[in-house]
Amino acid sequence: MKNLLKMLMVVVVLLMTTQSYAQIKFGIRAGLNLADMKINGANGVTEKMNPSFLVGGMVEYSLSENLSLESGLLLSGKGKKFEYNETYQGITVAAKVTISPLYLEVPVNAVFKVDMGSAKLQVFAGPYLGYGIAGKVKTDYTASGLPSGITLSSLGLTSESANIKFGSKDNSDLKATDFGVNVGAGVEMNNILFRLQYGLGLSNLDPAGSSSNEMKNKVIGISVGYIFGGKTAKNKY
Repeated sequence: MKNLLKMLMVVVVLLMTTQSYAQIKFGIRAGLNLADMKINGANGVTEKMNPSFLVGGMVEYSLSENLSLESGLLLSGKGKKFEYNETYQGITVAAKVTISPLYLEVPVNAVFKVDMGSAKLQVFAGPYLGYGIAGKVKTDYTASGLPSGITLSSLGLTSESANIKFGSKDNSDLKATDFGVNVGAGVEMNNILFRLQYGLGLSNLDPAGSSSNEMKNKVIGISVGYIFGGKTAKNKY
C-alpha cells in the first residue's frame, strides 16, 4: 500500500514539472451505489447487493490537455444483504440481514480524456481511502406455519436494527478504515459528468483480521456530476 502511494506521488510530481500551467476545476457528484461485500465463510446463504448512495465534492487538477489528477471528499454507502435459514426447535426460520456502513471517502484518480468534439470520453483509475462513520445492521426473522402457541419471540428471535460498531475489539462489527482501488469510465458534456465505476476494497474489514472470515467491500457506482468553471494556475516548477 505504501509503495503504491509513493509511486503515485512520484508520477504526479514528474507530470507537474513538465507543464507550464495547470487548470483547477471543482465539482459535485451524486449517484447510486450497488454495494456488495466479499465475505469468506458465509456458507449456505443467499447473497444480494445493498443499494445505497454516494454524494460529495471533487477537485480536478489538469496536468495536460488529456490527463488530470482528481480527488475529493465523498459520503459513500456500502454493505451487503444476505439471507439464510436456521432451525429452532424443529421450526425453520428465515433470517434477512442487511449491513449498511457509511464511509467518508477520499479517492485519488488519474483521469485520461479523449476529446470527441461535443463531449469528452474519460477513463480513470486510482486508490481510495475510506473511514466508517455510521451505519446499521438490520436483522429480520420470518417463519410460516408456526405451531399454535409458538411465536418468534418465544424462540428468542426478535427483528432488530443496531448501529454498526467500528473497531478491532471483540464486540466490533467492522474495522473503520477501508482502502482499495477505483476504475471506471465516463462522459463529460457541457460541464455535466456521467460516470460508471467499480470500487474494489483491499482491506480486510473483519475486526479480528481473520482470513477465514475475510470481509472486503465491492461497489458498482453510477453517478452524475456538475463541474464548475476552472481557473488557470501557473506552475512554479
